[in-house]
Amino acid sequence: MSNVAYTTDSASVAERVRELMSRHGIGKRQQTTELCRILDLSFSQGHRKLRGNSPWTLAQIKKVAEAFGEPAGQLFGAQLLDPGMVGASAQEAVLCVSAAELPCTAWIGAPVEAGSRPDFVAYEKQSQWRVVRPDGALYQNAREVHKIEIYPRRAESDKPLIAVVDDDQSSADNLRDYLEHSGYAALALYGLTAFNEALDSQVFDGVVIDWLFGNQTSAEAIRTVRASENPDAPIFVLTGELLTGKASESEISQVVRHYNVACYEKPARMAILVADLSKRLNRG
Repeated sequence: MSNVAYTTDSASVAERVRELMSRHGIGKRQQTTELCRILDLSFSQGHRKLRGNSPWTLAQIKKVAEAFGEPAGQLFGAQLLDPGMVGASAQEAVLCVSAAELPCTAWIGAPVEAGSRPDFVAYEKQSQWRVVRPDGALYQNAREVHKIEIYPRRAESDKPLIAVVDDDQSSADNLRDYLEHSGYAALALYGLTAFNEALDSQVFDGVVIDWLFGNQTSAEAIRTVRASENPDAPIFVLTGELLTGKASESEISQVVRHYNVACYEKPARMAILVADLSKRLNRG
């Protein structure tokens, strides 16, 4: 690893991971599932990461490489090093700037020589690399830092993504807010057209969808989810029209049987629905 420079650019790493999986016989449709298994991610998390839309940590890159028995260095992307960086290696670290502590990847080199004045130094504290500007303080076994990459942590990308589909905007918004307060990322979609458009570009870990949309039912949308990249996503159908007769009990029961969906009557007991969702997603 000492003769290679690395980049943790999300898109570049994702491309190399896809290539690695293809070399090992993992088909395109199975790659997201395999990545989720290796890194213990939800399907939407793995989908975003494998498409370069979510940052990769050094630990995740190493874990994927180890799973296939290959060196982690090749997933960073090889370039010839600046002669001054020979011997540097990438490490997960914390960049300390005033009171802020920012997760980063630091390329850490040789011990700091007496009399040298590097811009940044790294030292280990409680098994963690910390990167600081030299301020005259003595850091035991301080090492030179050749390069630092800081990547923003988007909390939303670390949460399972749930679609809430209802043409009643208030109902959709209320359930979305409840899901977000329960530790999920949720997207409210006001109608079948909006949902179908979202499915063209996004993958959801779960779907909560009303049954009736005017004269249409959500049966076709449910079939689309079951044919998507994440066909096993838990689906919950909501309806408040069984007693009025507007919703057909036989049609709903057929969808429940054929597409393995759960059905809740409106107004849904949100705590029970979310508990069921969490169980199906193995989140306790």
